[in-house]
Amino acid sequence: MNINVVINQMVQLFLILGLGYFLNKIKIFDDILNQKLNKLLLNVTTPALVLASVSSIKQNSNTNEALFVLLVSIIIFTLLPIISFALVKIMRIPRHQRGLYMFMTVFSNVGFMGFPVMKAIFGNEAVFYTSMFNMIFNIWVFTFGIMLINYGTSNKVSLSPKSLLSPGIISSIIAIIIYFLRIPVHPILKSSFDMVGNITTPVAMMLIGSTLAKLNLKEVFTELRIYPYTIIKQILIPLVSYPILRYFIASPLVLGVALINLAMPVGNIAVLFANQYDGDVELAAKSVFITTLLSVFTIPLIVAIFLT
Repeated sequence: MNINVVINQMVQLFLILGLGYFLNKIKIFDDILNQKLNKLLLNVTTPALVLASVSSIKQNSNTNEALFVLLVSIIIFTLLPIISFALVKIMRIPRHQRGLYMFMTVFSNVGFMGFPVMKAIFGNEAVFYTSMFNMIFNIWVFTFGIMLINYGTSNKVSLSPKSLLSPGIISSIIAIIIYFLRIPVHPILKSSFDMVGNITTPVAMMLIGSTLAKLNLKEVFTELRIYPYTIIKQILIPLVSYPILRYFIASPLVLGVALINLAMPVGNIAVLFANQYDGDVELAAKSVFITTLLSVFTIPLIVAIFLT
């Protein structure tokens, strides 16, 4: 594994986060812009990123193994909420923050960080398998994720047929259809998806930086509960999961992709959803910042223990 590539990816993310922090301080970013960017990311650029990822997949891969990866991702995303519920009980998370902690445990940074990190560790084939996880991620986050982030709050949320037709879900379903039916994507459409989807990561990181700008920097590092949470999420859960995954997964590549996905830090989407549903945006931003910072050490550690 090329550790330098992983570290460089982290440094880039933090530089862009710092830019968002600075832009808020000089009044270019403000609460109104943050809200509009949040809607842009959830409804436009993230769906475009999903479609861009499937448009880039070479469709000569093993369909049976792809179906198996899809099944593995469905099982993992189905079991993670159970694990997250146990985690908030063990850590005695305050009731009003339980939904956010459960959301952060289930929905890691599979997309924004997942693709470049997987490519750095395993090569191009792993990018395809990561896109399978990303498809299920997007279907889950725009359905079950909405209910999860509101758990423990006074918000009354129910999934109506209209909510199931969000841009995130529609794009994920279209992506699955495109791949398994081998539907070619016109180069102009592919380029358009790429251009729009590629702004997701920098804008999301700037939005997180802008959110952090409203806090005292000392407060970011004094949120003490995040440190044991990070150890549990990014080290203990992969440690416990490894022997179970190894029993069912014969392919070293599929096993590695599944394990590293479990070891990913909190996803940027936690901040977007916290903004959208009046959650604890500050806690979400702190968690993304600290778990991403510590992932520079935790991801290489997991790879060194199990995958070398």
